[in-house]
Amino acid sequence: MRERIAAALERRSGRQTLFAVAVMNVITGLGLGAHIAAANFGGDSGLYRQCALLLTEGRTEFCGFLYSPLTALVARPLTWVSPTTAIVAMTLIGVAVLLTGVALETRGQASIDRVLVAVAALTFAPVVYELLLGQTTLLIAAALYPVARRADGFRNGIPFGIALALAPKPLLVPILFWMLIWRRQALAATVLTTLLLTGLGVLLLGIGQYQDWIAVLSGAGRESVAGTFILSSRDTGNFSVWPLNPATFVLGCAVAAAAFWAIATDSSKGFVAALFAGLLLAPYSLLYAFSILLLAVKPGLEFAPRTTRVLALIANIVRSLPVLFVVWSLVGLSRCLPFRRHRSSRT
Repeated sequence: MRERIAAALERRSGRQTLFAVAVMNVITGLGLGAHIAAANFGGDSGLYRQCALLLTEGRTEFCGFLYSPLTALVARPLTWVSPTTAIVAMTLIGVAVLLTGVALETRGQASIDRVLVAVAALTFAPVVYELLLGQTTLLIAAALYPVARRADGFRNGIPFGIALALAPKPLLVPILFWMLIWRRQALAATVLTTLLLTGLGVLLLGIGQYQDWIAVLSGAGRESVAGTFILSSRDTGNFSVWPLNPATFVLGCAVAAAAFWAIATDSSKGFVAALFAGLLLAPYSLLYAFSILLLAVKPGLEFAPRTTRVLALIANIVRSLPVLFVVWSLVGLSRCLPFRRHRSSRT
């Protein structure tokens, strides 16, 4: 009887917290959207279309963004419609991916809970920014979903390999390390798919574009590219530990060590730790990149339910200050550490 009462109270508490998160996110997320929409709507989807247009016009030079040259070929359908239609299409694709993920993650739950989860996810500040820009983080999360949620299998790694061939973002490096320990068959498929598609891209577009792309990647932390990709982040904040100085270097080493410990010890905690570590250790992590943390919610609720709910409740508030959001991420990472395992059922 006591166990049934405790379970009922936990469910009720969970729904009340979920309602609070949804209301908080609606207020703050829509406020953020209204504030930044004019300057950011379609910023990245427009860039994909521009690069695809250069390709269709026969221009051989690389257009200079951080995605692989093959992305311009994949984005060619965006050139078949007007710029506004292309922007709206990319946003709607992101919405569709997110709602599909919510439907999968909330199977078996009450309808009201599923609606609240969808509302909270759609108005999570990183997701709002992601959808406004037409970014690809949600697509990467969708490609990673079979690896994260299913048992190890070769075919599960193919979608992630496609994502890496198109958008090899630094935040994904800890995920690859996690896969090396816990998803080796999927990792083999990911690497093979990435290599095959990269080779195809070289054949179709030429080695020159890939050489230019590698040069852009290698210079991403330098002043020439920082002016475009890092310094412009002051509007929304760079939420990683970079640029490095003695203090942030020590912090970065601590983050890497904590993630390594969690990954080596436990699959579920290690996956969440890899997500946080990737965001904290990447040369730059703008707000939209944190939308990948939607993949951390379900496992987080299993091993640290209270902390996960608190972090979800305050996420849209603390994101306004980079320092607070870094602390927020460090708290999430700390809950993945193995020495907490014996208390996970109560926290």
